[in-house]
Amino acid sequence: MKKVLFSLMGLALCSTAALADVPVSANCEAQPADALNGLVLAPLDPTPVPASINTITVRNGSNSPIASAGVEVIVSSSNILCGATVLTGTTDAAGEVVITLGGGGCSHNTALSGLIKANGVTIRSFDNVKSPDYDGGAGDLVINLSDLVDFSNEFLGSATSDCHDYDNTGATDLSDLIIFSPTFVNPNSCTP
Repeated sequence: MKKVLFSLMGLALCSTAALADVPVSANCEAQPADALNGLVLAPLDPTPVPASINTITVRNGSNSPIASAGVEVIVSSSNILCGATVLTGTTDAAGEVVITLGGGGCSHNTALSGLIKANGVTIRSFDNVKSPDYDGGAGDLVINLSDLVDFSNEFLGSATSDCHDYDNTGATDLSDLIIFSPTFVNPNSCTP
């Protein structure tokens, strides 16, 4: 009887230890992506736009941080990436990793456009992955006049608020201008 009891206790401890590395989506965070209800990419130089710098926190079912979790961000083919963009990382002791999304293009209301996975588990699925580098047709990894024209059309209401509505509120407004303007004033681009 003691042997069976010890075996059951050992099995319970192994199960608990295994669950410690399983992320639970409801306990995880991705900021600012969660607040924006989508991912924002932008060319990286001269400086990344704050909306593209995501702090991802991975936690398990008991809401404890998972250290050394492998995190991966996946975006659709509607988005193009800067060559220097790294979409993977490993969490620290607090369960956090910072991933900066460099690129352009637009996925607007398209299912599974942006995924965040931790230890192979999908912890976030976004239908919106947008960039200031979008001129109505694509992104070319440079913020320039054609991107400004497309942004202005949405901002002024002469075009529907889609690809430059970075916070996904249904309107291209001041909060979106705050994300767009620094990338245009000091024109962001990807390094060759």
